[in-house]
Amino acid sequence: MSRSVAFVSLLAFAAMILAPSGDAQAQGAREEGPIEIEKCQTISQPGSYKLVKNLTFKGPSGTACLTITSSGVTLDLAGFTISGPTNIPPSIEGTAILASGDLRGIAVQNGSVSGFRIGVNLGSATGSLVEKLRVFNIIPIITVTPPDPTGIIASGIVRSNAVFGPLTTFPIATGISATGTLTGNYVTGNAAGMLIGRGSTVIGNTATDNRLFGFFVTCPSNVTDNTAVDNPDGNLVLETARGSCNTTNNLAP
Repeated sequence: MSRSVAFVSLLAFAAMILAPSGDAQAQGAREEGPIEIEKCQTISQPGSYKLVKNLTFKGPSGTACLTITSSGVTLDLAGFTISGPTNIPPSIEGTAILASGDLRGIAVQNGSVSGFRIGVNLGSATGSLVEKLRVFNIIPIITVTPPDPTGIIASGIVRSNAVFGPLTTFPIATGISATGTLTGNYVTGNAAGMLIGRGSTVIGNTATDNRLFGFFVTCPSNVTDNTAVDNPDGNLVLETARGSCNTTNNLAP
């Protein structure tokens, strides 16, 4: 082999070593960040989404600021707040975050919701995750179309959320209405603290100073290590028509 041919072969070998592989290129593509959200809108494709500013909902009445119509959506509020109307009675009312359709695997996390009739409504989705939200100033409007005013509605895992009732002397709202695993949540100042569906695991939650009851649990469910005080119509109410609940270590005088 001539010296020039050997040199060309060496260069080709070096290029093969230094060139990024197809897997590396694909990995680089996968490392793209979440889709940024700057306004109220519909999320119609699966993927990761992230708020980059506070959002203010301006209607129309009965709609949602963020409507999710696809399964497999992760929505990170990134510490920002979604705000609704602040006047009571409001000229408009709606939902901050709404799952629309028979969906699976929705996650909503890390931020605040204020001034809506419904804060987060994932009632049409299953296997959802709702965590680290602060929901307050629920608008106490009763309509002929359910659900009634509620901070969080979900089926799946609901953890580490705080829901504060409406700023009225006669609150008409439910803090959390959910079925699944509920842990580390705090609800106060509502009419009902937490409405919990059949077959749930309820661990380490606190309900205090709600106008009616703290926890209303449909049995059979596991209910342990929860605290409920100063809820006049019952701190821990068990609906046993379809079975008994396993209740241990609850502080619910």
